[in-house]
Amino acid sequence: MTQPIYLKVKGLIEEEIKQLVPNAIIQSERDLAVKYSVSRMTVRKAIESLIQEGKLYRKDKVGTFVADDKLHEPIAELVGFTSEISSKGMRPHTKVVSYELIEADERLAQKLEIKIHDRVHSLLRLRMADNRPMTLEHNYIPVSVIKELPQSVINTSIYAFLDEALNVKIASGSQTVTAIKANEEVSRLLEVPLNEPLLYLELTSVLMNGQVLEFVETYANPQNYTVRIHSRRKW
Repeated sequence: MTQPIYLKVKGLIEEEIKQLVPNAIIQSERDLAVKYSVSRMTVRKAIESLIQEGKLYRKDKVGTFVADDKLHEPIAELVGFTSEISSKGMRPHTKVVSYELIEADERLAQKLEIKIHDRVHSLLRLRMADNRPMTLEHNYIPVSVIKELPQSVINTSIYAFLDEALNVKIASGSQTVTAIKANEEVSRLLEVPLNEPLLYLELTSVLMNGQVLEFVETYANPQNYTVRIHSRRKW
């Protein structure tokens, strides 16, 4: 059986990117089509296949880049609360505090790389383990990326829904951690004293195609939550 042309082109591109450093830009679809004497559609299909495999990633209006195996490794299990708590032998539970569709303000538009007034899923959830409040998470997801969030997903794992139902893969995530004092709402939901010192985490997750999937604000009681950072020397 004859191998599809796009698979041959995929193999050629794959050999080329092995010679490039991570995050290097590859040739344009037009240039690759001329180089391999095929149509741009064939090149595009080959590139999409490599993106799905995590070997390339795309930035809108910029180009396609060589993926860093570590940076663009799927992180669903790394940041997924449900899988993390289950792996520790505890029973995860999610309490939905609020869910609504909102318009992005300037801050959200910048974080999500969308336009001001674009529609966004706003989901505030209390994440619990063995009925003990662990974190308060506020997820913001562009409607342009995920049109609907089923009720069953809102109450459980968004990442499992993306992976299993939509076959959408997270490529990378950028997270910052700071200290903050609990305000009235946070102290009530996490069951901590007002102005109690908490960990405040901001996470931005990016898909394989370069789109920003979500911006997440997390409030965590340091008595129940540990941030572990792995580092290595860069030679």
